[in-house]
Amino acid sequence: MSKKTLTLSMLAASIAVVAGQAHSAAFQLAEQNTTGLGRAYAGEGAIGDNAAVLGRNPAAMTLFDRPALSTGAIYINPDVDVTDNETGEQANDIADEAVVPFFYYVHPINKQWVAGFGALTNYGLATSYSPEFSAGEIGGKTSLETINLNPNIAFKANEHVSLGAGVNAVYADAEFIRYAGQKGADAPLGLQRSTEIANLAGDDWGYGWNIGLLLEADKNNRWALTYRSEVDLTLEGQYSGLSSVTPGMTEPGKLDLTLPAIAEVSGFHQVQPDWAIHYGIMWTEWSSFKELKALGPQGNEQLQKDENFENSWRMSLGATHQLNDRWTLRGGLAYDKSPVPEEFRSISIPDVDRTWYSLGATYAYSQNLSVDAAFAFLDGSNVAVEQEESKFGTDYDMTSGGDAYLFGLQLNYLF
Repeated sequence: MSKKTLTLSMLAASIAVVAGQAHSAAFQLAEQNTTGLGRAYAGEGAIGDNAAVLGRNPAAMTLFDRPALSTGAIYINPDVDVTDNETGEQANDIADEAVVPFFYYVHPINKQWVAGFGALTNYGLATSYSPEFSAGEIGGKTSLETINLNPNIAFKANEHVSLGAGVNAVYADAEFIRYAGQKGADAPLGLQRSTEIANLAGDDWGYGWNIGLLLEADKNNRWALTYRSEVDLTLEGQYSGLSSVTPGMTEPGKLDLTLPAIAEVSGFHQVQPDWAIHYGIMWTEWSSFKELKALGPQGNEQLQKDENFENSWRMSLGATHQLNDRWTLRGGLAYDKSPVPEEFRSISIPDVDRTWYSLGATYAYSQNLSVDAAFAFLDGSNVAVEQEESKFGTDYDMTSGGDAYLFGLQLNYLF
């Protein structure tokens, strides 16, 4: 197992896994395809313009009468800064750049049954502070990479109702490192700023399920309802730090982590032959994430941090314009509400409310082959982060916030 560390972070997608910063609420990832990125992921479960729809709604696979494949990647360039209001020190670009790949395949079996497979991710985060940063004991390095392997099946009950279900096999690899920081020099041990006081690495497989419903009033009006279950993980690996049974020595460590459940309602309406509107409301059960706690082989507490997240909502609205036989244009707006209560804000998971502004386009080379490109700007405000979290009993007065730029490409093929 590779040595990675842990707090709360996740990212990945498709067959390759690449660490990076999550850009929906907390450490949730919305970046599951490029087509949806261009409309801020509005109406995802009901549109079905390519095979990537199975990542949000397996029931929508019944919209296909031919095998379809979609694959691509999204490049995430975050710009997140943190300031120590006591010392004036700044940590710039603490969120890592990332490339998030994805893969989807839909295969009709007959007129009623359709099978499909997706490789995607729903969660991700990675933050890195210099070992010399003043708040090293609450900053340090935090990362968690995940990949979701998701086979699905769908059934078309009649011309108005389709049902779908899938299984989720989620692999997670996590890393957590903390340093003494400036407060370490004031502690009885007189530690240097860059001294590691906690280093935990672990991985695990977890399993869940997802279901979907597609309602079609007619070919121009569709609604979707989807649900993806929570996934429980026990990240097991190695820990070293001040809380080891023998301080400084490596020992086994484990941390329980629940990836929260997600429910979404979305709609699609073809209001003109060349114009469509779409919308969505997503709910995430973040209240299942109460704390981050790792235990050693003798029950010793290696690390602990109260999180106490609250359930959150994401709202999106978009439009699609069929410019001509070759070009399709789209745009969208979305608002992500942070699940992090003000009193539990953290610089290791620097989360704020976000507004999305997205644009995208599809170019059809032929009836079978098309390419998507999209861009999104995520606007996040600066917020105060006041924490009491340390082995040294110290307080921190911090400010964090930032924006992100997303660029995506996707290839679609009908067989």
